[in-house]
Amino acid sequence: MHDKGSDKQEAILDTALTLFTGRGFFGTPTSLISREAGVATGTLFFYFRTKEDLIDTLYCRIKAEAAAAMCRGLGEEPGVRDKLHRIGRNAVGWGAAYPEKMKFLELFAHSPFVSTTAQEEGMSRFLFLKDLVADGIREGVIRDRDPHLIFSMMATSLSGLSSRISCTEDPDERERLIEEGLDIIWYGLQAGPDTVQKGSRNKAKRKMTP
Repeated sequence: MHDKGSDKQEAILDTALTLFTGRGFFGTPTSLISREAGVATGTLFFYFRTKEDLIDTLYCRIKAEAAAAMCRGLGEEPGVRDKLHRIGRNAVGWGAAYPEKMKFLELFAHSPFVSTTAQEEGMSRFLFLKDLVADGIREGVIRDRDPHLIFSMMATSLSGLSSRISCTEDPDERERLIEEGLDIIWYGLQAGPDTVQKGSRNKAKRKMTP
């Protein structure tokens, strides 16, 4: 049996996504969301207690979707670099396919309108990437730097790459930009003789820090 309630909830979420990315948080009253979604305001509050609750739900859902897309085919890749390349292509492909969702994540990634709980839940979806970075550091193929910093820098770089290719319609040019962008990201991460030596000094400093 078809669940009409589920349809209404999805309509609210889809409408909220479009309005939040186009008008921002303060410019999007719940009355407008419900009207554009074709539901009563009371129905909106039946599913979401507050506008913040609606944003939290949308944020966690999109984060989960992005993480699932990034993981596709990961088990087929043999090494850390290949896995990161696959993740990068998946991330850029998802961002290009869903620009509205990408924009929402950029707008609300560090927003006070997203609760700490929702942000933590969203980030928990990407533990596989943090684990992969840690593996790369341990194997000596990724610079020995703070894994959280590396993760943040990668996320920012992939977001920038997605934005860049979204401005290019020619498929060959898009492919060239993706490969060049992923190469730049990798060479920024890649360990070398100098980075290994510096990494060892950084590790020693961290051990000495009380």
